[in-house]
Amino acid sequence: MLCTQTLRIVLVVIILPKSVILLKNGLALTPPMGWMSWGYYMCGVKCDENPDKCLNENLILSVADTFYNEGYQEAGYEYIIIDDCWSEKERDLDGRLVPDKKRFPNGMKYIADYIHNRGLKFGMYTNIAAVTCMHYPGSKDYFDIDAQSFAEWGVDYLKVDGCFVKENDLNTGYIELGQELKKAGRPMVYSCSWPYYIQYIHNKKPDYSPIAKHCNMWRNYHDVVLTWPALKVIMKHYQNEYDTISPYHGPGHWNDPDMIIFGTGVLNENQSRVHLAVYLMLSAPILLSCDMNKITRYEKKLLQNLDLIAIGQDMLGVMAKPYQLEQSVTLWVKPHLPKKGDIFHSFSFAVVNLDDQQHLISIFPLAYGVNSTDGYSVMDVFANTFKNNITLKESFEVVVPPEDVILYTLFPL
Repeated sequence: MLCTQTLRIVLVVIILPKSVILLKNGLALTPPMGWMSWGYYMCGVKCDENPDKCLNENLILSVADTFYNEGYQEAGYEYIIIDDCWSEKERDLDGRLVPDKKRFPNGMKYIADYIHNRGLKFGMYTNIAAVTCMHYPGSKDYFDIDAQSFAEWGVDYLKVDGCFVKENDLNTGYIELGQELKKAGRPMVYSCSWPYYIQYIHNKKPDYSPIAKHCNMWRNYHDVVLTWPALKVIMKHYQNEYDTISPYHGPGHWNDPDMIIFGTGVLNENQSRVHLAVYLMLSAPILLSCDMNKITRYEKKLLQNLDLIAIGQDMLGVMAKPYQLEQSVTLWVKPHLPKKGDIFHSFSFAVVNLDDQQHLISIFPLAYGVNSTDGYSVMDVFANTFKNNITLKESFEVVVPPEDVILYTLFPL
């Protein structure tokens, strides 16, 4: 049944994040974009039994080639990140981590050089415990040695997990490892899982002040799994937690809702639009995890839609604010560049329908901080077309199909 709602709401002022003390290493000034092995390949060590899910050197080099040859690099995708299960089970006699000799025969420096020669960036994984989540060697008691190894190998991004770590060690370990990375002399995006383990393993409320001070980005919710219901839970979490986490979100310091699950065959086109649009409205990192050869033509079109990507890569880095319009319909509102006269922001409006029925929604932009007295030009981001101009006194109506999103950007006239 068609559901109709017309909104006439008092003016709501968009409040930008409050000032906090943040990590300032000059990195991740926009949310990182790239590819990460875990979500799809996971601990892909049984290469003889399951070659299609093998985490090895050939896989990583093939992702670099795809980014370089198929337009992903030009769209902003640059980080290629190896997750857990990349090493031998024992360190060498000098206490250094050793890449798996069979799956990574040329070592990590070789892979980093290959990636760098294509103008891309290389990422790796460790854990601040003695072992990783999959029981490979972790970095506890080796922070200095491991930081030096990562620097020597040419790592540009380090994901640091927190399995099997006591609460106090979480609160000190991430800081200590970050200090050793700084001493190693090679700038690396520092991706932490600190708040997730505080909240969901130790059942405490995370203190985001030290997290934002020491990390470029952080996981604060469960791993994504390859299902549409899992994505809906993640989106609802970020909607519910907006007031808590948005003040710490911005250039150089990002909330990370986990990976994009395109190329896995679990999403239809509507769901794919919702998945990517919400993450970009959040200014979230966009990290694919899939066999790049299985990305559909439509998914690739979305991933390389530069008008869409521009919303997530906006230099202001504002996390979109959610407004619950109906039980299953949320409006996400994001101010961003370009500005008119350094006063009037552009705005993007994403109307997300998670229901299995379509909804007719009327939006009155003035109610959400839109304030250019000369009006706005309205662009349909997915269609790459300009629809019309509107004044501050006008509303616009959208019909949102089931499990889909309508995304408009308003540019001040």
